Amino acid sequence: MIRRSEGAGAEPPGRFDPVRIALAGLLRCHEPPIPESLARLVNGLGPVDAWSAIAHGTAPADVSTPIAPRLAGLDPAELNRRAIDDLHRARAAGAELIGPDDQDWPADTFAGLASLVPYDGCRTAAPPLALYRRGGRWPTDAGRAVSVVGSRSATAYGQRVATELGAGLATEGFTVVSGAAFGVDVAAHRGALYAGDQPGAPLPAGGVTVAVLACGIDRSYPVAHRALLDAAAACGSVVSEYPPGAVPARHRFLVRNRLIAALAAATVVVEAGRRSGSLNTATSAGSLGRQVLAVPGPVGSAMSVGCHDLIRDRRAELVTGARDVIGLVGPLRPAEPVHRPGDRATDGLDLVTSRVHEALPARGGAAVDEVAAEAGLPVPDVLGALAELEMRDLAARSGGTWRRSGASPDPACRA
Repeated sequence: MIRRSEGAGAEPPGRFDPVRIALAGLLRCHEPPIPESLARLVNGLGPVDAWSAIAHGTAPADVSTPIAPRLAGLDPAELNRRAIDDLHRARAAGAELIGPDDQDWPADTFAGLASLVPYDGCRTAAPPLALYRRGGRWPTDAGRAVSVVGSRSATAYGQRVATELGAGLATEGFTVVSGAAFGVDVAAHRGALYAGDQPGAPLPAGGVTVAVLACGIDRSYPVAHRALLDAAAACGSVVSEYPPGAVPARHRFLVRNRLIAALAAATVVVEAGRRSGSLNTATSAGSLGRQVLAVPGPVGSAMSVGCHDLIRDRRAELVTGARDVIGLVGPLRPAEPVHRPGDRATDGLDLVTSRVHEALPARGGAAVDEVAAEAGLPVPDVLGALAELEMRDLAARSGGTWRRSGASPDPACRA
């Protein structure tokens, strides 16, 4: 946890307090994630004194050597000027810089990143020193957030599943976290934003979603998603640990994936090829002790190979929709029946109740003893089964007779 420094707090228009300037400078001087040596310096001195040591060249060698190329030829005044310029550019984009001194900083959420197992493209995985944020609603409690990730070249199937996941999770009050990329990411964001809204209504619709960028907060990337990012900021947040103006790059997408994993209780992989970057997010989630979930796809689809590998290797739970996800990560509550394609209303009946159901006439009615004779069961057993069927809306009583009701009879039982 970064030690609180004097002067932290809301700054007047056009001015920034020393903590904000220091954090902005620290974000610019080293490519995220920061190494352990820099984290120790900031945690020990606080951001203001740590930034001063770096700017004046008095930081330990293990801190100053890696960042020397970014500071070469710049004196402390110029370094401060550039940090302040970053803050102005962020403000012009409607963003602010927040850090561990701020009330809604999710310290517990990010704490596990300090011990995250490094993965391809992310040699260290320290918590962010600070984040530029546009919008104010984001998951301070990871327990009420779910990350949805997957392929940029998602199929129509993957986009539909991701949209339905985003909408279903947002409707139940979960924040949907993703990376605003093409394919699965944007489908999940849109699903959350349109949750509960009427078809054709303009954004935003009110679902909370968080987009984690791999570029500066002042950039809309992809450019085609500018309106989506504006809507996400209005209903949730857009965040980045990169200084304004930073361009998207492959290694930055891999590094930001750890934040997508950390901000949520679970990560759902919808479609992923064998080399998909979304598998890095799943790896981070598993290392953080978060739940990893995967949606199966067609057995011959190259776009679902990564999901199938996760499920087969028992690194992920199989899920097919928002209800499955909520059942695994949501608060304990009575299980809701989940309808899946091919389900029948009579699925789950025990043998006796099923025999009684089959013995009931679809039209007209039959007395209890007639049903018992048709089913070949004692009357007491039939009475108990009829009560169960009536509760499930599979049997209806009229006077002294009984008949089927509710869902249509199973096709195999039709005359």
